[in-house]
Amino acid sequence: MATVAPLASDPAIQAEISNKVTAQITEAVDVEGITREAMTELGNVAPRAAAVISGLAPAIAEQTKTLIHTAVSRFVASPQFQDLWIQVNRVAHQGLINLATGNTGGTVSIDESGTVTISTKEIIARVKTILIEQGVGLASRIPEVDAQITLLQSPELARAAEAIRTLDRTAPILAWLTVLSALGAIAVAPQGWRRRTTSRVGLALAVAMAVLALGLAIGLDIFLGTIPSATVSPAAAQSLVDTLLTPLRTGVRFVFVLGLLIAVAAFLTGHSRPAEAVRQGLARTGDYLTGKLGAGQAEPWQHWLARYRRILEAIIIGVAVLVLILWQYPTAAVAIWTAVIAVLVILLIELMCRPAVVAGQATGTGQAALPVAGGPPEDLNPTRPLP
Repeated sequence: MATVAPLASDPAIQAEISNKVTAQITEAVDVEGITREAMTELGNVAPRAAAVISGLAPAIAEQTKTLIHTAVSRFVASPQFQDLWIQVNRVAHQGLINLATGNTGGTVSIDESGTVTISTKEIIARVKTILIEQGVGLASRIPEVDAQITLLQSPELARAAEAIRTLDRTAPILAWLTVLSALGAIAVAPQGWRRRTTSRVGLALAVAMAVLALGLAIGLDIFLGTIPSATVSPAAAQSLVDTLLTPLRTGVRFVFVLGLLIAVAAFLTGHSRPAEAVRQGLARTGDYLTGKLGAGQAEPWQHWLARYRRILEAIIIGVAVLVLILWQYPTAAVAIWTAVIAVLVILLIELMCRPAVVAGQATGTGQAALPVAGGPPEDLNPTRPLP
């Protein structure tokens, strides 16, 4: 529904539906024929006026068509039409999934020739009611029309549907193979190369998504060129296909950003000179800030935080990963903000416990010792005076 609903408010789709629904109504009613009959009857009743009104039929018919088109356009642009669109799509198959999988049925469907149609039965029924309420007596003659209007027509779409169905069945296998390949590459990497391998795995994901995005852009341009402009307006075709590709584009951007984040995180935690330079810069910044704010003196809670900071940081990273996994429709912005918040929290922990870490490094223990409450730290090697 999140994919289909925006189409109801798209101006290009609304214009396409308005024009074709108006044509279906006027063809079903024969507005000009009924107008001529009415003019003939009026001429029989008032013979003197026959010569005057005999040429008014085409003008009156055209005005009636304009009135019908106005009523259809107003309804299509109204919240009632959006509600109708959502209701029909909720009961039937989701239209854009039909385009991807080749299933038939629902408000939007696709046939073997690659023609995408939408049913206008409910739309015409609503417009008929509106016209009758406005006093347009001609609307009472509109029959029950179960017609279709074409939104797209391209043989390439029908051929692509079969390939998409195959990919849909193999997608879970491909996804797990990708994950297992990445984990296997990291697991068999030589000692000291695992972070570098992890970084390369992240870069590989990002490059793959960039290639896919480029392929989508080129493929979309080629595909739109195969759609006859006489069948559907280019603007409507563009809107429909863009909406169809929105979930895929969102997923591509998300995985692209996620791959870059993995690559950067693995790089910065590695042993290369640039990574060490970045960490040393952060350490110097932390020493400067803690020296300014707290005179470099470590409090008891800072000793505790320094001792358990790796556990806390692992928990933060785990929570960030769970957010990305459990988020229903993650976007690139979600990945970026989740990473930024996690990094800021980790930096805050490192900053707050920095005085204790420095004190531990100065004593050669590599970590801060927890002080005894009520007194100085216990001397583990006391010096006894000689007797």
